[in-house]
Amino acid sequence: MIRDIIKYPKTPSLEFGANVRHFNQELFDLIQDLKDTIQANTLDALAAFQIGSPLSIIVLKQEDGSYLEIINPRIIKREGTVEPIERTAYFPGLSAKTKRYEKIKLIYEDRNGEQQFLDAGGELSITLQRKLDYVFGSSFIVRLDEEERKVFDAKLENGTDAITNNGCPTVFKRDSILNLIKGIFVISLLALAGAFFLSDANLALLKTAEEYSMITLLLLTTIYFFYAQYEGKLYKNCSSCQVGNIIGVTAITLAKILVLFIANYFILW
Repeated sequence: MIRDIIKYPKTPSLEFGANVRHFNQELFDLIQDLKDTIQANTLDALAAFQIGSPLSIIVLKQEDGSYLEIINPRIIKREGTVEPIERTAYFPGLSAKTKRYEKIKLIYEDRNGEQQFLDAGGELSITLQRKLDYVFGSSFIVRLDEEERKVFDAKLENGTDAITNNGCPTVFKRDSILNLIKGIFVISLLALAGAFFLSDANLALLKTAEEYSMITLLLLTTIYFFYAQYEGKLYKNCSSCQVGNIIGVTAITLAKILVLFIANYFILW
């Protein structure tokens, strides 16, 4: 049976890490549910904790399509360290750089209760360690350093994986909006300066054009303000300084539009 995978922000049960004591049909049904859920969601592995069971069970889909059933797992040997970029079903669409052992050796039991050993390296080692976090009631968040945790918290808050830990860049995408605003503003001023040399018919056309220009400038300024805030949040280290800059630029732009409006009022209207 396909089961629902627990996802953020839902909090998993506080019951976890319970060793399997009875190797019976109830256990086999739970293992089958894990397999069905893995297949339905195109996953590589699941821990029972991820579907609401406190039992220490991991099911891993292997390259040949078969499943490895790991019951009551424990790491008994570990070697080296790596910092992979990981994703997990609990935080869909988000990733984080973790710290893991490069190689591990597991001791576990199969569905017959017989003791087994497994040496794992590479992606298999990382996947098993991630699922072991769930077995003991946690997630890869406990494997993040302080800076990566801050970045990941920002990803959770904003619902996007685009946030980075970079410093403030020198060029933003929002700058293109500002450049367009500046271009329209300059053209409007130059056109207004030529109003003294136009006939009445052309003045009427210029008045209409200036009205549309000011509406466009106000619209672009509004777009700039909201997009700039979104873009600023993508750079966690300098978001506070950017807020002040965004407000300042918006205020100056609005002041320029006001000056343009006043000039239009006295010259054309």
